[in-house]
Amino acid sequence: MTNNHRGTGKSTIRALTALVGIVATILLGWLLISAAPILQPLVIALLLCNVLQPVVRTLARYRIPSWATVIILLALLVWAMVAGGYVLFAQVRDFVGDQGVGQLRQQLEERIRTWNLPGENTQATIINLMEDLDLRSFMINLFGTLRDFLLGLFLVVLYMIFIFTEQAVFRRKIVAVARQRGADTEIALDSISSGIQRYLGVKTVTSLATGVLCYSVLLYLNLPYALLFGFMTYLLNYIPTFGSLAAAILPVTTALADREGLTDPLIVAGTYLTVNVMLGSFLEPRLLGRELNLSPLVILVSVVVWAALWGVTGAFLAVPLTATGQIIFNHFDSTRGIAVLLSNGPPREKST
Repeated sequence: MTNNHRGTGKSTIRALTALVGIVATILLGWLLISAAPILQPLVIALLLCNVLQPVVRTLARYRIPSWATVIILLALLVWAMVAGGYVLFAQVRDFVGDQGVGQLRQQLEERIRTWNLPGENTQATIINLMEDLDLRSFMINLFGTLRDFLLGLFLVVLYMIFIFTEQAVFRRKIVAVARQRGADTEIALDSISSGIQRYLGVKTVTSLATGVLCYSVLLYLNLPYALLFGFMTYLLNYIPTFGSLAAAILPVTTALADREGLTDPLIVAGTYLTVNVMLGSFLEPRLLGRELNLSPLVILVSVVVWAALWGVTGAFLAVPLTATGQIIFNHFDSTRGIAVLLSNGPPREKST
């Protein structure tokens, strides 16, 4: 009887633990959605501070005060974002206008009607699909409005000032809270910092190379809105898998509408495919190595989940946030199993 009672008690505890976990997950999702306007700029600020921290440390070796480096870096960051945003929003405004998307759709419908496609309703089906594709909403969701951009930039810069000011104290607080596991906590913090720095650094280089190469081809073909499409390619390349696919849609569609034959559209599609395969599938994994040990399936699912929670911003932040969670889980015995499930493979057994 005693053993039966113990077995029943353990089963009840497991069931309650699972129920509490489900409720906590639901509450966490609700909190992330409700507090998104506050949390998104904070997460972006943390990532930017993490990326800029090596610059601050390097210049500190040359006796340049950290506060001076932070002020200069923030000023350059604000100037670059405002100047780039001004040019970008001008391009987006022209593209979403009647002379942009409206004319593009009209030209594309005329091209489709001239194609000899199999089936009686094939042309009508393609045209209906085009009408359902709201390019204006896609661009507005991707880049937002000027007011949202300036408000987000202000919050990011404000957060970064306080993060740089209190980062040393905050780190000591975390280690103090961990108590006996202070050494493991410091290792976890260093792993998160180095992993995110390496990922964002490699991703920035490969994204910039992808954007420049694709822009060069679009400029050579004299395709309209080449600068906008090139910047979109750079930006969307931060989103794994989905980003490179979304970046190719507008240039290929514009080439189909602007050119009579299929040569230029095929060149554009081939360029995007070749560049993304070469840089994204071969060069990027070699540069990253096992720094971020995440399963490709986990990366794919994380993009979908974070995009559902935070929209386009969540898709951009999905990999850094998931990698941070995986590193934290890996440094605690109770959650190490979750880290293994998120990883690219089980840890290798040491040979004796």
